[in-house]
Amino acid sequence: MRSSLVFVALALAAALVGGAGSAQAVADPLLSQGKPVTASSAENAGTPASAAVDGNAATRWSSAFGDPQWLRVDLGGTAAISQVVLSWESAYGRAFQIQTSADGLTWTTVYATGTGTGGTQTLAVTGNGRYVRMYGTARGTAYGYSLFEFQVYGTMGGTTPPPGGTIPDPTTQSLEATTGPLATATYTVPNPSGYKAGTITYPTASGSYPGIVLMPGYQGTQQNLSWLGPRLASWGFVVLNVDTNTLSDSPDQRGTQIRAAGTQLLNLGNATGNPISGKLNGVLGAAGHSMGGGGTMVALRDDARFRAGVPLAPYHQSGSFAGVAKPTFFLTCASDVAAPGGTYARPWYNSMTQAEKLYIEVPGDHLCPMTGYGNKAKQGKWIVSFFSRWLRDDARFTPFLCGSVRDADRNNTSLVTQWTDTCPF
Repeated sequence: MRSSLVFVALALAAALVGGAGSAQAVADPLLSQGKPVTASSAENAGTPASAAVDGNAATRWSSAFGDPQWLRVDLGGTAAISQVVLSWESAYGRAFQIQTSADGLTWTTVYATGTGTGGTQTLAVTGNGRYVRMYGTARGTAYGYSLFEFQVYGTMGGTTPPPGGTIPDPTTQSLEATTGPLATATYTVPNPSGYKAGTITYPTASGSYPGIVLMPGYQGTQQNLSWLGPRLASWGFVVLNVDTNTLSDSPDQRGTQIRAAGTQLLNLGNATGNPISGKLNGVLGAAGHSMGGGGTMVALRDDARFRAGVPLAPYHQSGSFAGVAKPTFFLTCASDVAAPGGTYARPWYNSMTQAEKLYIEVPGDHLCPMTGYGNKAKQGKWIVSFFSRWLRDDARFTPFLCGSVRDADRNNTSLVTQWTDTCPF
């Protein structure tokens, strides 16, 4: 257990008093003190989440020593947020976001920085929501994130956004269309780090969204999954479609590159001066074809930041994925001789006893998930629904994977040759 020196605590406590005095000078009242609070982790029993909203400058919340971490307060009702005060202990956040949410599931970023310096930060923000959180993506020290106080100011009774933010209720017709309800734009990644090249497709609407990395297969390029990036982005995701360092990179190397791409995607979201600044909410997913599907499994197994994945006709010559407990959708091709589902995806599916899972086999050879092959209306509907359910926790998309709406696809033998799932999710 790490202890703060007394004189450091007293100095910071004095700074906190000054910071609190500044906050009290604004017209809006303090809303967060004594309210229910949760966190991604706590360093130990002496640094609980509740210490960040108890009004006591001598107590603190401290997280585990890793990224990302978050602290969330429930204001008890919708509020219009005007100011957030962070009173850091010496272990501070260098890159973090302040986010609001109506339901604790879909988050909107109202402040982001990649150059935090600690101390007492008084942030003028504009947003609405019942829940407010600090979402940290890069620590300023080797320790965790540590806050003496997390103070949220505003007025109760703000406007609650509709479920899913700007995303309307999905229908079979809208999900099977080439694009979804949101306008999108593209951005070429400057100076790719850990992979060869990348194109980001993102919603132009304001708000923050989950990020998804797309990884091609053996000898493949971004073109392989170019059909999927704009489709996902138009349903509320920031999608990075990448080229690998070499066309023959192994599944493990592709997994490493997926992780590097996820890191750069989050960093771009935290930075300023680019079109996706503030558009990432810190949640990541991945989808990949063939060896890229094997790489997707590696990322799910090895990187806690990736919350769900869609391996497409996946291949990994020696992968062991029984420990993967994250939602995973295997899409395989009935006539695939390069990566038969029965050799790779199906045994992985069966071994993953702690995960929510979906396994769909469709007609076609190894290329069936790629651009120009297979039934993209159905594939797109399933993939969008799966990521919406598990990266945004948007239950409006569940019926397209579980229940009577699903059955029209599952029971169509010309469309689906195998369908297995863990419904109800």
